[in-house]
Amino acid sequence: MSSVDSKLYQYAVQEAQAAVELDENGHYRKALNKYQRAAEILIQFVKYNKNPIMVRKCHDQIEQYLDRANVLRAHLSGPRVKRGRPSSRQIEPKEGETKEDEGQYSAEEQEIIDSISGTILTESPDVKWTDIAGLEVSKQALREAIVLPIMKPNLFTGARKPWSGILLFGPPGCGKTLLARAAATECKATFFNVSSADLLSKWLGESEKLISSLFKVARIKAPSLIFMDEIDSVATKRGQGHEGGGERRVKTQLLSEIQGVKSGSKKPLLVLGATNRPWDIDMAMLSRFEKKVYVPLPDLTARVGIFKIHTAGINMALTEEDFIELGVRSEGYSGRDISNVCREVIMLPIRELDMGGLLENTDQEVVVRDINLKDFTKTLKKVKPMTTGSALRQYEDWATEFGEY
Repeated sequence: MSSVDSKLYQYAVQEAQAAVELDENGHYRKALNKYQRAAEILIQFVKYNKNPIMVRKCHDQIEQYLDRANVLRAHLSGPRVKRGRPSSRQIEPKEGETKEDEGQYSAEEQEIIDSISGTILTESPDVKWTDIAGLEVSKQALREAIVLPIMKPNLFTGARKPWSGILLFGPPGCGKTLLARAAATECKATFFNVSSADLLSKWLGESEKLISSLFKVARIKAPSLIFMDEIDSVATKRGQGHEGGGERRVKTQLLSEIQGVKSGSKKPLLVLGATNRPWDIDMAMLSRFEKKVYVPLPDLTARVGIFKIHTAGINMALTEEDFIELGVRSEGYSGRDISNVCREVIMLPIRELDMGGLLENTDQEVVVRDINLKDFTKTLKKVKPMTTGSALRQYEDWATEFGEY
């Protein structure tokens, strides 16, 4: 067996193992997708493998995976069909799913939903506005663009139409993903969390099909919010030398789908993109995002709040004045930078106990000291902010040129 064949077989095994694990945990739609994927990879593998024993083994596995996929498909779309699989456990609806839920979609709609269930994460995030310190301007912009049109659709009629595409841009670690999750929670929308890796596939035509299915499912499950993180990865400027034919087709399909949302969708469906590099996005794609929201570094009040959020539940000897001092000392830090500082500080008392040999005896009771202001000041000297002044100026210049809200 060549190294390429071996990797292909191992990939199929990994997909099958993931399918069984999802199956055992009751995530049947995702398991169905994984079983089908494992079977497809093995079909490709046996085309080039000359070992008759290996080929026979693969055919048995393919039949087994497809049988189980058929059982799951029958369970998810209609009456159960009792057939065997690697486990004899009876199928029951997964957590949060009822038999009434299963019947609310047609067979065609359910098939489209199943096609993305193993790739695109569909979730109901539990993030509230109060979980995000600061960013009041960004919160209000998203509330007007996303939350209000879904909660109060009667207010957005005639010429007052809601935005269909919103772009969040700004330095890394400033809360763009949290803002998207909070907006979805606030308006009780189905949240589709999509990354560039989810949309790109080495199989010809699969990426375009996945994008098309994603938007179809979003319409079926409307009100929906499609969040595309790091959208610059799949929407770079066209015509550049390193661009391949597959990448260009993906961009064209994505442009077409977002334009369709903008012009023809009657149900509440919004596309929310996030990027740390807005200047790399293709102009045609940029024009699809009608509203652009700058998510800046946290201000003093926000930094104080972030320190409090990431030290909640920890014994500490800090006063309100100490938190304000930390907010002043951490100017230029992003929310993620402050989170890293807090995690380092929280570990200091544990590290001291370990280095003192007090954690060697598992039966010995130890007392963890409170963290204090000195711990933070020492750590702030070691953990530096990741966003430079020149990078901030670049964001501000781009916001001035292309507009922001």
